[in-house]
Amino acid sequence: MVSNTDLFKIKAGEIMKKFIVIMTGLLLGACVFAQSKWFKAQSNSATVKSVTATSELVEAQFDGKYLYPPINILDGDFNSTWCEADQKGSGIGESITVEFAEPVSFDEIQIVNGFASKDYYLKNNRVKTIRLTQVAKEHFQQKDYTLKDNVQDWQSIKFDLLQTAQTLTLEIREVYRGAKYDDTCLDDIRLLYKGKVIPFENVANLKAVQVENSRQMLGSNAKEFEKQFLSLAKSIRHRFGGLSDSKYIFLKSEKKHDDRVIKFNSERNNKIDYIADCMILSQEEFLKEKKLQLNDDYYWYRYNSNIGDPKEDPMEDDFDYSKYQYYIGYWEPYFGYGYRVRYELGNSRIITSRQVDYVEVKTVTLIKIDGNSIFIDGVKYTVIDPNQAIDVRFYDGP
Repeated sequence: MVSNTDLFKIKAGEIMKKFIVIMTGLLLGACVFAQSKWFKAQSNSATVKSVTATSELVEAQFDGKYLYPPINILDGDFNSTWCEADQKGSGIGESITVEFAEPVSFDEIQIVNGFASKDYYLKNNRVKTIRLTQVAKEHFQQKDYTLKDNVQDWQSIKFDLLQTAQTLTLEIREVYRGAKYDDTCLDDIRLLYKGKVIPFENVANLKAVQVENSRQMLGSNAKEFEKQFLSLAKSIRHRFGGLSDSKYIFLKSEKKHDDRVIKFNSERNNKIDYIADCMILSQEEFLKEKKLQLNDDYYWYRYNSNIGDPKEDPMEDDFDYSKYQYYIGYWEPYFGYGYRVRYELGNSRIITSRQVDYVEVKTVTLIKIDGNSIFIDGVKYTVIDPNQAIDVRFYDGP
């Protein structure tokens, strides 16, 4: 005879079995859904758009001969390396990010740990645990891996599933201690697909820019750079009169229609609010191209329906445009759906952190200030004097 207690146990067991079946189905479905977002990109070569680090070590002795820019991890030379420059410790949390011009697919990453040259390997820290983050479109993956010590050669991380990345970030989570120095180094990485190395392209050009940037860092520090950088931020005059509440740095590029605006928030200790593309015209360009179309939706002048005829040309009013040398057109920051972005100033760099779902991706923009010019990743921009510029955007109203 089956007691009520035993009957209850049987029923509970059946319910649990059904629950397990349902949850298994849901999990399998979730896996299929996640994998359905993965895609196969090209894997014959990988054009590198940038490779940047949250910090890098520079040594002033020997005429700045010893530099450790992040581009070194892609040059295949064990005698050059990237070293972090954490002043408070061993570089835990410091990271390096490789950004490709197009997504690249791979099934293996090989890493040369530490500074794998002569006796520098044991003198400096080596990475023990590394956090890899791959992001490309809707595909992202983040996982920690342990690297072996006392291996001055390639170590392999193989993946069961194909990986696709447009940004690949390597973050230091734990280290093996060096015998003499507390600097953590990472020598080289390479990507493979079906056993073949995927060649990196554009490394030499990026290395020339980074070496120059590293030499600039020899004579400065993060606080000095921040002070110099913030001194360039000014308020700008609106077309309808008055200065803006916020401060900006407007940068006119050598390349046509590739200008930038950096906005600061005075209420948050002058932290960067956003960095966005914009368009800056000289007076001659402005008068000639006053209705230049930026894209399908936006023009230099967005007609104001509150001033009468929507087709009325704002250039026909009484405003004296001849007073200004530069005219700032439409701009708007775009971060993408689900992105949370924050900025931090380092030594000769802006560190950008983007939160994509639960994955954080850090990219770094290299900055060189030279008088009235700023070089962004090696591209020259002229800082626009706000006394000679005016914001000519129109507001459409709600």
